Amino acid sequence: MNASAFPIPTPDPLPLPGPEPILHFLLVATFFLHALFMNLVLGGTPILVLTDWVGRRTGREFYQRLSMTLSNMLPSVTALAVVLGVAPLLFVQALYGPLFYTATILIGNVWIAIVGAIIAGYYGLYAYKYWREWLAPRPGLHLAIGCLSASLFLGVALVFVTMSVLMLNPERWKDIQENGFLLALTLPSILPRYGHMVLAAIAGMGMFLVCYGLYRGSKWYQPSCADEEEYATWVIRYGVAWTLTGTLPQIVVGPWLLLALPEFVRAELINGEHAGSIAFFSAMTLALLSLVLLNAALMVPRSRSLAITGTVCLAGTVSLMVIVRDTVRQAWVAKHYATSSLPADPQWDVMVMVAILFVMAMGLIAYVVSASWKTHGPRLPP
Repeated sequence: MNASAFPIPTPDPLPLPGPEPILHFLLVATFFLHALFMNLVLGGTPILVLTDWVGRRTGREFYQRLSMTLSNMLPSVTALAVVLGVAPLLFVQALYGPLFYTATILIGNVWIAIVGAIIAGYYGLYAYKYWREWLAPRPGLHLAIGCLSASLFLGVALVFVTMSVLMLNPERWKDIQENGFLLALTLPSILPRYGHMVLAAIAGMGMFLVCYGLYRGSKWYQPSCADEEEYATWVIRYGVAWTLTGTLPQIVVGPWLLLALPEFVRAELINGEHAGSIAFFSAMTLALLSLVLLNAALMVPRSRSLAITGTVCLAGTVSLMVIVRDTVRQAWVAKHYATSSLPADPQWDVMVMVAILFVMAMGLIAYVVSASWKTHGPRLPP
């Protein structure tokens, strides 16, 4: 057992395959890539269903057009989110193995269930995409499939948040072992962290819609309908509205999450003495600026510069919050677990090969996304 007073297993005797700082950097970098697509799935699925529902209820063409676009896009985005989630999960296991494995074992039944939930949600999105015409006489059933996929993805997110918090609380492991997953949900920071995550995903999908509207209205897009300019402007404003929907509640959820953190972790974030604390205050500043700019973009018709600037500020906030998240994790476990003390035996040939394969994979993903966009983008419903 670990020398700590908590029941932390002894780290794996095998040394790390590379220097700890490099592995830590790769953990943060790969999680950022995963978070980009994960936000589109987690926030995009409920937005898809709601947009489709409004389009069906009101008959408004723009809603129907956008819902078909999102239903065509989200299955592929889900696949990318899953693939890009493998790398950060592996780095977490390498650096925080004793904490990670213990937490997953304690909620083992629920943890295993997320595999089936992801598969079911993934195929639900495909059914939503391809069964649209077949289920046209039964729109309620079609929308129910979308709601099921959204619920499954939200459930998966809750399990991941619970595991992430549980691995940081070894003092509660014995209680969780005796009482199970439901008790784990009562850990103080889980609900605010989950709310923060879901709202950020909704804001992330809103930012994507803003970018998509800008693309539809740009010179690079081949117009597919007479009202292309009007539709592009509507998509931008619709994206701004969803971005604000996900961002404004953070005014309450953010402080709630901060106050739910242990005092010594909170002190690390607000002392202004290291990169994580600077990232925290910078993220808060950019978030407030984005709120002002995005609100102005809603009030000033066709003001795309405000939407662009507000979206860029919020994108900067999201990027910085990845660093803040890692800072919280390091500060939380510092008293009883230190990744810097893990033995390392760098295998540079393997590290170089992994780096080359990573760059090739990113290039391949970029090519596939670009090719798919060029092939299907102009063919999206007019």
